[in-house]
Amino acid sequence: MTRRIKLTIQTPESAVFSDREVFRVRIAASDAENMPNEVFGYQKTLIDPHTGLTQDEFSFVASAFDLSTYPTTAPQPGQLPAYFRKSTIDVLMPGLSTAQEFIAQIEAEVSRLIYLMNRLDELTAATSVWIPSPPDITPPPVIPVPPDEIPPDEIPSDESVVSDESSLFGG
Repeated sequence: MTRRIKLTIQTPESAVFSDREVFRVRIAASDAENMPNEVFGYQKTLIDPHTGLTQDEFSFVASAFDLSTYPTTAPQPGQLPAYFRKSTIDVLMPGLSTAQEFIAQIEAEVSRLIYLMNRLDELTAATSVWIPSPPDITPPPVIPVPPDEIPPDEIPSDESVVSDESSLFGG
């Protein structure tokens, strides 16, 4: 099964705030095949306990397990930590080289996610285990049938009966 996803990376020209360069990096995942677009893990964090104001903080590229565990768009009520998944990342970086390293890391982690999801599809031969124990597989007793009770269609024909002992041993 082919899996792929398109990452659209946006960065503006550098911006300077208080004599420091700041780069905004926006990465959008889209057009996914055989996987969700929402591969970026976020944590909803409380900013102001008095008002209940929260913010969504990018935390990680999801693992295959995370894709099956964390919901999209918002965490489940009462879930701690309050993780969920989105299809975009929008962060500020303190410099161009940091932004480039961040982008390369995201690309590598998304590639690894796809690799691992493909590996999960490669199952080994089935192994069966009986819990708590296997069933009793004692063969039923063989009850001999007297020759006069064997149906005529089950009696071997003369051609199938070996008449010469030497043919039994290949000679």
